[in-house]
Amino acid sequence: MSQGNDEINAKSDLRRVMRARLKNLTEPTLRAWSAQLVSHLQNRQDLWAKPGTIALFGGLRSEPDLVSTFLPWLREQGWRVVFFKVCDTELLPVEVKDMNDLQRGSMNVWEPLGTEVLPLSSLDVILVPALAYALTDGARLGRGGGFYDRLLSRSEVRARLIGIAFQIQLMPEVTSEAHDIRVPDLVTELG
Repeated sequence: MSQGNDEINAKSDLRRVMRARLKNLTEPTLRAWSAQLVSHLQNRQDLWAKPGTIALFGGLRSEPDLVSTFLPWLREQGWRVVFFKVCDTELLPVEVKDMNDLQRGSMNVWEPLGTEVLPLSSLDVILVPALAYALTDGARLGRGGGFYDRLLSRSEVRARLIGIAFQIQLMPEVTSEAHDIRVPDLVTELG
């Protein structure tokens, strides 16, 4: 078996393990961890001192809830908030003002209802989801579609990247390939 196949198998195995871990979490646990994670995000003064434009994500049951309390808090702080619209294999940033500007997309994630796409260069912070993150170097294991790797590798993206995950999604190492984007700044429900 070639090294490339070993990496693919390692990623597939880790995806399977992480999906099982997340599936077993109860709704009250997910809500509590989301609230703790959002609180830690709000306390990151290095991020919020000067308002700008931030990209959020969400919608999947196993992901932290960044919509209920964090989205309105950001808007109160003067931040412009975007979610990504999925267009073929690309993610396009579109501004949202509140939950009413969102709908479930084809992949069951929150997508903006609006159509005015902002330039990627206008994003100051991107919160990046993953199934797993490596504690050592911020290597991330996505859900397998490559959407965020394609987005984050674009030359127009100059935003600060913040990995968002629950503590059980952090691993000592995550198999990565040359095209995989690392996200060294991570926030979980523990800090």
